[in-house]
Amino acid sequence: MMLRHLPLVLLAIILACASPTKSTRSETTVASDLNNMPFAGVDANGVPTGRDVEMMQEIARRMNVTLTWARHDFDRLMPMVERGDVNAVCATLGVTPERQERMGFSTPYYRTAIAVVVRTGEGEPTSLAELGDKRVAGSKGTTSERAIRKLVYAIPVTENEKGAPLIERLTSGDVDAAAMDGPAADALVASSNGALARLPEDLDTENYGIAVDPRRTDLVQAFDQVLRELESSGWLDALNERYGIPPSAKLGS
Repeated sequence: MMLRHLPLVLLAIILACASPTKSTRSETTVASDLNNMPFAGVDANGVPTGRDVEMMQEIARRMNVTLTWARHDFDRLMPMVERGDVNAVCATLGVTPERQERMGFSTPYYRTAIAVVVRTGEGEPTSLAELGDKRVAGSKGTTSERAIRKLVYAIPVTENEKGAPLIERLTSGDVDAAAMDGPAADALVASSNGALARLPEDLDTENYGIAVDPRRTDLVQAFDQVLRELESSGWLDALNERYGIPPSAKLGS
């Protein structure tokens, strides 16, 4: 029987069944520097890995979207999401009022603190009050820089001209103290063989959020819904424990 002799409705059904249909699964591009383990990094084969990577994979699975990672230097990440070059950024970004004016943010997915690490030994600072006239490092453009500028009598150091590792800068005396996220501070202290210590007081709180293209309010809502599901089910707590990361304060606190 020739196809042209078939009724139009039947012909349409046959053609629909015979022709492959395109997938309706959408793609979400998430940018990161992938340079902050255990939250995010790459393995020996260049494949993204880490706590935040696993979290984003689970979020994408529950949203039924395809997740694509875009790796870029940290200072490029926020301008990219502002322009809409990527859908989102997940790179342990602290949520601040200034950043919220430029882009959307999910509900915080991890709550920690901005800590200060110093050298151990006689004459070294043992409290925030003793940081007066001390050189305190904080990476430029980060919430750590924002926090150390609140230390009225300290000397903020936001540049690292030699590109030296932070542990080397501290032990050599290039800087007297360094501000950073709590998990990073704990990891640095643990790797110093007793040469460094974390001050008992923290500079500020730090709430990590997923930065989103400011035009994509739908994506913010979708991220928020899944993050609340992951927290209420205990999935996020188990994830943190698996990567040896201290428990987060609750998202609603």
